[in-house]
Amino acid sequence: VTEKGVDAGSLFNGSGQGLNLREGQGIWVSFADSKFVTNGTNRTGFDVNNKTNQNSVVFWGSENQKTRLDITINGVAIQNSDISSLDQAIAYINTFTNPQEGREGTGVVATKKADGTGIEFINRNENGTTDNMKNINLIVNTQNTAGELWNATWNNNNNNFTFGNGKVNQNGSVWTATGGMGNQTTGPTNAVVITAHKYTYSSSPQNLAPMYNPDGGAAFTDNDNDANTRPTDPASANYWDALRGGLYNEDVRVFRTTEDLRELLQRDARYGVDYNGNGAFATEDINQKVTITVSDDGRFTVSNAKQDSQIPANALQTNQAVTTMAKDLSFNVTSYTDALGKISTNDAFTKIFKAFDGVQTAGSQKKESEQLKLSAFSAGLEIFDSLGNKHTLEVQFVKQTTTQDGGNEWQMIIRVPEPAEINTTGDGPSNIVVGSARFNNDGSLASYSPKTLNFSPNNGAAPNQQIKLSFGTSGANDGLVSSSSASTLTNQATDGYTSGNLKPDAIRVDDKGHILGEFTNGKVFAVAKIAMASVANNSGLEEIGGNLFKVTGNSGNIVVGEAGTGGRGEMKTSALEMSNVDLSRSLTQLIIVQRGYQANSKTISTSDQMLNTLLQLKQ
Repeated sequence: VTEKGVDAGSLFNGSGQGLNLREGQGIWVSFADSKFVTNGTNRTGFDVNNKTNQNSVVFWGSENQKTRLDITINGVAIQNSDISSLDQAIAYINTFTNPQEGREGTGVVATKKADGTGIEFINRNENGTTDNMKNINLIVNTQNTAGELWNATWNNNNNNFTFGNGKVNQNGSVWTATGGMGNQTTGPTNAVVITAHKYTYSSSPQNLAPMYNPDGGAAFTDNDNDANTRPTDPASANYWDALRGGLYNEDVRVFRTTEDLRELLQRDARYGVDYNGNGAFATEDINQKVTITVSDDGRFTVSNAKQDSQIPANALQTNQAVTTMAKDLSFNVTSYTDALGKISTNDAFTKIFKAFDGVQTAGSQKKESEQLKLSAFSAGLEIFDSLGNKHTLEVQFVKQTTTQDGGNEWQMIIRVPEPAEINTTGDGPSNIVVGSARFNNDGSLASYSPKTLNFSPNNGAAPNQQIKLSFGTSGANDGLVSSSSASTLTNQATDGYTSGNLKPDAIRVDDKGHILGEFTNGKVFAVAKIAMASVANNSGLEEIGGNLFKVTGNSGNIVVGEAGTGGRGEMKTSALEMSNVDLSRSLTQLIIVQRGYQANSKTISTSDQMLNTLLQLKQ
C-alpha cells in the first residue's frame, strides 16, 4: 500500500486478515481535545461575602434564589430549574456525559473554570461512535439564567441580596461571548468546537477537489493580487477557502482509496481543527507543518515538525506573507457508526489507526499506524513478435472489492517492457493496460477484460499484433479461479515461439506420411507430406520387376491420398517389411506335400523292383 492509492475495501492487516471495509463504515479521528470555556474574559463572579450592590456579575444561584440551567450539548437537552450553585450545575451536566437507557450521551465533561466564574467543557473524543459523542456543540437557550449576568442588590435592613427579575439580558447569553461587560453579548449564543472528523468508506470513486499544498507543487496563484478576492485558480481558491474555515465543519469525509484518506486526514489536521477552543476557525488554528504520508511498508505516518509555516501573500486578508506556529496534536481514534445503527462499526479497520492515540507534540517522533497490506499476485507470460523475439507480458492482480453477490473483483494490471506498447487509448503509460477480473461467489470466473491486446514491439517487427488473452470460460473453473488459498500459478501456455533453424539430423516421418522437422527453438513442424496411391484391384497390377508394378486396365486407375485414409496403409519408418506368409498353415501344407511325395516315391520304387524282377525271370 503506497501513496498511489488503492481501494481501501480490499485491505488486509499485517497478519493477512481482511478488513472487509463496507459501504459507510469508517473511523473517527480526533486531532485534539475539544475544549470550550464559558463567559469569555473580563467576567466578575457574584461574591456572597461582598455585601454591596453587585451589577452584571456571573450568578449561578443560591439557596434563596434558584437559577435555570437550559442548554443543549451535542443534541442532548439539559434543563434544571433548581440550580443553586456552579458546582450543582457542573454535577448535573456531567450526568449526561455517558448514554443511558432511553437517551444519548454528550461525551462532554464539565469542570470548574480556574477563576470560579464559569465552566470549562472538554471532550476527549475517546468514547462513543456516533455524532453526539464527538466535539462540542453547545447551545445556550434564551431561557437559561444560570451563569448569566445578574444585578445583585444588597439590603442592609434585611441583611440579604435581592436579584430583581433575573439576568440582565433577557434576550441572549454571555456564555459564549468573547468579551464585553454588562448586557453586551459579542459572541453567538452557541459555540461549536470541532477537533474530530469522521471518515467513511465508499466503493464509488471519489474526486477530491485540488488544493494548493505549501509543501511543494504548483505555487499559490492570485489572479488579481487582491487578498479579499477569491482566486480563480481552483487549487488556490480551495486553499483560500480552507484558510477561512472552509473545512471547519462536521460534514462526513468520504474516501475510497488509501490516497483519498491520507489527503483528507492531512487537510483536516491543517485547516479543520479548532486548536485554541474559541468556537471558530481562525489564523491561530492553521497547522501547516502536519504531514501525513503512507510509508513504503504500508503504514500511515504522521509527522508534526516544530517549524513555523508560511502562508503566501493574498491568501489571508493581507498582501503580506503570514507566519503561523506549529501546534501540538492529541489523537483519539474510534470506530464510526450512524445514530440509527444501520452502519456497523469496523473494529479491524479502527485497530489499524489506534496506534495514533496519544499526544504528539510539535517536533516529537512520528506516529505510525499498523501495517496495511494488499492481496496481490503477479505472473510473467511469454509472448513473441513477428520476428520471433521474446517479450515478457507481466500480469499483476490486485484485489479490489467484494461484489454485491458475495464474489470479488480484482484489478488486472498488464505491463510490457518499454519501448513496446499495448495501450492505444492515450491515457496513462503506453506500455500498461489496466483491466479487471470478476469472480462469482463459488470461485468461478465471471468475466475479465481486456481479452485482446494490440501489441507493437517497436523493434522492427510488425506493429499492432493481436495478442489474445485466454484466462478461462465464464462460469467455469477451467482458468482463473478464486479461493481462500494462497495465490499460485498452476499452468500457463502460449502458442508463440522464437525463430529457429531446422536440424538436419532430426527429420522423421510419421504414420500419416508427414515429414517432421525439429527446429533449434524446440518446435516440431511438418515440412512436407508423402503421398500414397491405391487402385481398385491390386491383383490386376502388372509386375515389371524391381518391386515395381504397372497399372493395367484390370487394376483400375491410381487414386492418390494421405496414408491411413481411404483404405490406404500407414507408413513405417526405419523398419524392415516382414513376411506375410501364414507359417502354421504353410507348414501343415508342406507336411502334406511331403507325405504325398514320400508316398509317390514309394510307389515308383515298388514299380521299379517289380520290373527288375520281371527282367530277371526272362533271363
